[in-house]
Amino acid sequence: MYDADKPMLVGLVVLISTLFALLTTGILGSAAFPQAAQSGYATSIAVDGVPLRVAIADTPEERIQGLSGQPRIAENQGLLFVFDERGKYPIWMRNMEFSLDVYWLDGRGVIVDMWQNAHPESYPQIFEPREYAYYILEVNAGFSEVYNIDIGDQVTGLDAIRAPR
Repeated sequence: MYDADKPMLVGLVVLISTLFALLTTGILGSAAFPQAAQSGYATSIAVDGVPLRVAIADTPEERIQGLSGQPRIAENQGLLFVFDERGKYPIWMRNMEFSLDVYWLDGRGVIVDMWQNAHPESYPQIFEPREYAYYILEVNAGFSEVYNIDIGDQVTGLDAIRAPR
């Protein structure tokens, strides 16, 4: 390597390091992926044919944390709560910083109930579904309206996550 190339190489390394730091902090690019995905467990599903990348919350700790404390998530991302048995699992908006659309899904992935535009200000109100569910899916508020999602719509790709018992 020529001595004249060293400043250019150093500059390139600094530039790449800076871009990487900006991407990982969320300053550049899309919002950070839900914290449940930081363990590396994420997958793709589709809500009525609309592709979505979701982090999985399948432990009690991940379910309690949910999306609390995160400033936002990207439009094509969400958090999927996975339960071992069907139940009427309630949610609330404790420590949330943005609004959500929430879907409760049965074992076949059919939306059995939903809560549109759940605001952080609704806390401490608790929302419980009218029907039993195996999954809860949280996405950015407005998803239902933009993609015309409603009760009875199908979520596919769940079979790769866990089959309900």
